[in-house]
Amino acid sequence: MPTSAPVPGGRARLSEEVYRRLRADIIDGVILAGSPLVEDEIAERLGVSRTPVRESIQRLAADGLAESRRRRWVVRAYSAEEVVEIYGVRAALESHAARLAALNASDAQRAEIEAQRELMTTEDASVLAERAKTNDIFHDLITAASGNSRLLEDLREQRLFHFNARVASVYTAEDLHRSSRQHGALIDAVVGARPAEAAEVALEHVEFSMQLVLRKLY
Repeated sequence: MPTSAPVPGGRARLSEEVYRRLRADIIDGVILAGSPLVEDEIAERLGVSRTPVRESIQRLAADGLAESRRRRWVVRAYSAEEVVEIYGVRAALESHAARLAALNASDAQRAEIEAQRELMTTEDASVLAERAKTNDIFHDLITAASGNSRLLEDLREQRLFHFNARVASVYTAEDLHRSSRQHGALIDAVVGARPAEAAEVALEHVEFSMQLVLRKLY
């Protein structure tokens, strides 16, 4: 029976898929800090060979998400001080991105951001799981509207601690109220082309998120 020719770049694509899957699971809190990253177990779970898993773990280590401990790989645990540093960078970048978005967004981009209002401002706790899935999309829309592609790339790399299913599970009614109010104010400022206000609201939102993560998870 004839065998299929190897697909060009197939191994690279597979390695990228495994990396993205593991990275998302770590960032979203599906794989917790301190958890072992065992090549054989991961390969079996994902239905791949050990090679793409090994390559992916090495990339995660370069990202600062995995570390070698006693000759085995584990998910890196960040200290509260490191979380504050990460959020400090995010605050600066997201504030700047929101200011630029208010200045540079096209009519189509403003409409797309406005279309997120219902989900991102509701105070119905039953939508928290859905919001956790779409939160990054919402903030990416604003950053993309800045017109600076490097900002979008940098902010995506800074999402080591962000709103996700694990954080959503510990939200109180007051947390949801504040987050929804901030989202609404951010939409108003960007869509209304008010750069100073957009920057201020984005900064407030990131700092609120940082305090919530520190309070709930540390």
